[in-house]
Amino acid sequence: MEQGQSIFVGNIKGGVGKSTLTSLLFDYFMKKRGQRKVQMVDADRQGTSFELLEPLASGDNIRHVPVSDRFDGLSLVTLDSILRRMRSNPDSLTIVDTGAGWPGNVWQIAMLCECIIIPTTLSWADLRPTIEFVREMDERKQSLDTVTPHLIIVPNKVPPSQRDMSMLSDNLKELNVVVAPPLSDLSIVRHMSAEFKGLEPAKGTRFYDEFTRLGDFINDYVLSGRLNQMYDANS
Repeated sequence: MEQGQSIFVGNIKGGVGKSTLTSLLFDYFMKKRGQRKVQMVDADRQGTSFELLEPLASGDNIRHVPVSDRFDGLSLVTLDSILRRMRSNPDSLTIVDTGAGWPGNVWQIAMLCECIIIPTTLSWADLRPTIEFVREMDERKQSLDTVTPHLIIVPNKVPPSQRDMSMLSDNLKELNVVVAPPLSDLSIVRHMSAEFKGLEPAKGTRFYDEFTRLGDFINDYVLSGRLNQMYDANS
C-alpha cells in the first residue's frame, strides 16, 4: 500500500540550525508540492520552528508536540500517532523537528522516516557530537537491517570561502551517511528569525541557490526512491 513520507531533522548538538532548516524545508516543499499535504511537527520543547512558521502556515499544517524527559510519555504517543496518520495519506509529507540531546525513544519516530537531516557547522565542537549522533543512528539502522532512514549531513553556516571539508569526510569514512552540499553562512539567514518569511527574502543570494539545491536533492533522490535504488544496486 502506498503511504505518505516524512523527514526527521535532528542532532544532539544545539545551535546548529535545526529549526531554521526545518522551517525553510517546510516553505520549500509547500511551494514544490502545490496542493499535496505538507505538515510540520515541532517536537522541541522550545517550539522555535513552530513560532517561525506561525505567520506562514495554517493551524492545520503545523503542530507543537514537545517531547523531552519531562513530556516523553503522552507526547511521544501523540507524535507517533500524528506521524502514522499523516503517512496513511499517500500524498502527504511530514517534517519533524526535534530538540538537542540524545534522541531516547524519539529514535523510533526517526525510523519511520525516509531520511534524517542532520545539520552541523564545521567546528569540532559541533562535529564531535554530530558524528556520535550519526554513529548511534547508523548502528540502530544496522540492527534493524534497513536502508532507511537515509542519514544526510548538511554542513551549515559555512563561510563562503570555506573549501576544506576533510575534517568532516575523514570522520565519516566508516559510516553509512550522505554529505549534502554546504549551506553558506550569510547574514540574511541569521536575521531571518526576526520576521520569518520563508525563502523569499534570500532570493538572488548564494544561500537561496544552495538551499534550493538541497531541497531538490531531497525531493528528487530521497523522496523519489532513487537513493534506495542506488543502495539496492550496490548491495
